[in-house]
Amino acid sequence: MHVRSSAAVSLLVLLIVLLGGGRAEAQAVRVEAGGGWAIPSTEIDVPVQGEDGAAQIDPGSGPSGYVAVGLMRRLTDNLSLGVRVRAQQSQLRVGSDDISPGTCAGACPGGRLRALSLEGQLHLTSVGRIAPYFLVGLGVARTTVDAARIEGGNAPQLSETDVTDAGGNVGFGAALRLVRGLSLTAETRVTGSLPGAKDNAVTTFPFTLGLAYHFGGM
Repeated sequence: MHVRSSAAVSLLVLLIVLLGGGRAEAQAVRVEAGGGWAIPSTEIDVPVQGEDGAAQIDPGSGPSGYVAVGLMRRLTDNLSLGVRVRAQQSQLRVGSDDISPGTCAGACPGGRLRALSLEGQLHLTSVGRIAPYFLVGLGVARTTVDAARIEGGNAPQLSETDVTDAGGNVGFGAALRLVRGLSLTAETRVTGSLPGAKDNAVTTFPFTLGLAYHFGGM
């Protein structure tokens, strides 16, 4: 709960600075899209239909993509602040070696982590064309793993997993200015359900590249 409260306070401060009062040198609308690779850090216990036990799934890494839109405001010559809405989907790959006990009877189940968050970013703009930034966000995360059959006996059925929980992300990155208004971004973050999450809620570590475009005075 302490982590959730700290993240909420940090994001609230960013919102107050961006939207409330204060003198700003410039403001712009920013849109961004990109993708990369996400590594999950959580195992999933999937009920076995007709049995008391559960199978354990250790999902593997997979591709991840995102889109975002928000506002950027230049605070000083050295700092810019951004607030945006960001939607992400990461694939959770499951193979026969990722299920214990048993192996897939036919196709292995597919999995996904979808997250929607309100995110704040603080950019250091005094180091030339490359602007490092810190980010924090709060929102909602949904983990799904499809139903599947595993070998053994009459090929028991694994139930579908579908968990929606409070989500968030924290990380850092850098933006490289290519031409006026257009930047290349690279970042790493922790995203997914927050500490104290529901059972089977998954957290991932995405590494992404993206393109961001600013409309406005920045």
